Amino acid sequence: MTPPRPDKKSLMPPRTKAPSLKDRSYWRRLLATVHPDRGGDHELFVFLQALKEHVEECAGGSVSKLCSSRHRDRSDKQDRIPYDEALGYIDEHTMLTHRALSIAETVEEPFCGVLRLLVDYDNIEHGRRALKQCRGATWRQAGYIAHLSGVSKAERLRWYELCRSIPLSEALASHLINRLKIEVAA
Repeated sequence: MTPPRPDKKSLMPPRTKAPSLKDRSYWRRLLATVHPDRGGDHELFVFLQALKEHVEECAGGSVSKLCSSRHRDRSDKQDRIPYDEALGYIDEHTMLTHRALSIAETVEEPFCGVLRLLVDYDNIEHGRRALKQCRGATWRQAGYIAHLSGVSKAERLRWYELCRSIPLSEALASHLINRLKIEVAA
C-alpha cells in the first residue's frame, strides 16, 4: 500500500502578504535604489516614478498626480488655478517666473513685494518639485499666501486675479509660502 500523496497546498510555502501598492515607504526605497544620485540610471528612475504615479492613480488615493491630464479628475482641476501643463517644462516655467516678476513691477503693494520673492526661484528638472511645476497652484495655497502677506479680505480678489493671470504654478506658490514664512518668523 502506498502512502497517501500530500495535496499541493501543503507542499507550498505559506504566502507572505504583499504590501499595499499605496505604501509610500516601499516606493521610496525602490526609487532610492535607482536614483541617479546613488549611481542609478536616470531613465529608469523617471520610468519608475511614472509607473508609481500610474499605479497610485489606478489604485485611487494617489500621493502625487501625473503631470498629464489622462488620470486627473475634474475636481482636482476645479480646486486649482487654471494652468496649462506645458508650462511646467523648464524653459516655459522660467518664462512664467519672469512673467510673474514683470507683473510685480506693475502692481501695487503688497502684491509687488510678494511676487518679488520669486526672484531667487530655481527651476527643477526632476522629482516632486518638477511635478509641481506642471500644475497650477491650489486656491488654498493662494489664500494662504494672501494670509501670510497680510492681504485684506477686500484685496484677496485682486490677488486671486493676479494668480490666475500669471498663472501661478504649485511650485511657485510653495516657494512664496516658504519665503513668506521665513519673513513672518523674522
